[in-house]
Amino acid sequence: MSLPRVALVKHPEQSEFAFGAYSLGVLAASIRDVAHVSLIDATDMSIDEAIRQVQQAEPGLIGTTVMGGSSIPQASVFVERLVAQTASRPVPIVVGGHGASMLPRAFLEAGAAVVVVGEGETSLRQIVQTGAQPGAPGTVCKNGDSLVWGPPQQLIKDLDALRPPARDLMPPPRDGIHLMETSRGCPHDCSFCETTRFFGRRWRCFSAERVHAEVARLVEEHGAWTILIADDNFAAQPSRVIEIGECLSTGPLPALLVVSARADDLLRDPKVIPSMAAARMLRVCVGVETLEPEAAARARKPIDAAVYQEVFAQLRAHGIFSVASFIVGLPGQVLDEEETVEQVVATGPDSVVFNPFVPMPNTPLAALDQTAEKKPAFMPQTHHEISAKQMTARFYQHPKTRQRLERTSGEPEVRGILARAVLKQHTT
Repeated sequence: MSLPRVALVKHPEQSEFAFGAYSLGVLAASIRDVAHVSLIDATDMSIDEAIRQVQQAEPGLIGTTVMGGSSIPQASVFVERLVAQTASRPVPIVVGGHGASMLPRAFLEAGAAVVVVGEGETSLRQIVQTGAQPGAPGTVCKNGDSLVWGPPQQLIKDLDALRPPARDLMPPPRDGIHLMETSRGCPHDCSFCETTRFFGRRWRCFSAERVHAEVARLVEEHGAWTILIADDNFAAQPSRVIEIGECLSTGPLPALLVVSARADDLLRDPKVIPSMAAARMLRVCVGVETLEPEAAARARKPIDAAVYQEVFAQLRAHGIFSVASFIVGLPGQVLDEEETVEQVVATGPDSVVFNPFVPMPNTPLAALDQTAEKKPAFMPQTHHEISAKQMTARFYQHPKTRQRLERTSGEPEVRGILARAVLKQHTT
């Protein structure tokens, strides 16, 4: 019996945060033994070209992933157009990812047969083998105007049992940055974040040996110079970070590993940051969100500013370039732009990202968003977007920021290279 043909498509979109075909490479690996899989990275294509390539693959099932809320409008248009263009020979379309899990109705109304909610490997495999069954675990289907929700899909207990991503099906990364994961989920419960709504409040990890093998494969077989570890919270278990650092320090290593972590987790064991530095984890993004106590309490992330000051100082001392991530417009924030930037500068990060607040559906903070301007749930308020851009400019124009970056830019290692790149990007 011939295997069914499945086309996994990264839909066209314009987004600086697009993760390309990586997530589909992970899914492809989970079904290669039960399907003939093709992977189409249509990120930079027109919708018409993407549809042509899908049709050329002659699939019996089409899957696409939606990485976040900002991708929902473009992805739903793609699904709608794809349904219309294949009307003469209808092909079931499966949509998954964080964005689809947040707002499944948008894709079902566009014509998708089923939306996979949460972790996708098990659900997709079942759909490939038995078809889209209404009420199946981890899925949502449409019945008239109603949605038929299946029970939650069981999470994969042993992540090491997953096959490595199907990188042979994936095109080389456009920006030269290779993605991988070492864990899924987060044990914390921030009220603005959809991660615990996607995975549940459960953190799972790959073994240090599996992480080492994946890094070695990327370096030796794919020539990776930069690897982005796409975990929600890499440092959730400090002892594991230290173990990974010990494994990776034996090599081979890329020039740079990029990770994201919480400040309090990074400081729970004094060996964590040195271990990361030894393993060339030399760019760390720290999710601060806000330095205002009331807003931090509402966000369920009440970390004192002194903790952030300490973690940025520790990262700097070990040659690690820090990026602090903030959310603009969180309920409870009262400081103006100038006061906020002064607070941020005082904590000492090398670089910053200001993101406008988006009240993700089904998150506790969504109910507290009292702004008058009405927009779809996946779009930020305009004034938050403007403030985010203005605070970014203020931060990089601040004398202390310029002085810190200029001093760092003279360093010979990765920290100096990253500082020079940031200075070039933000010099007017």
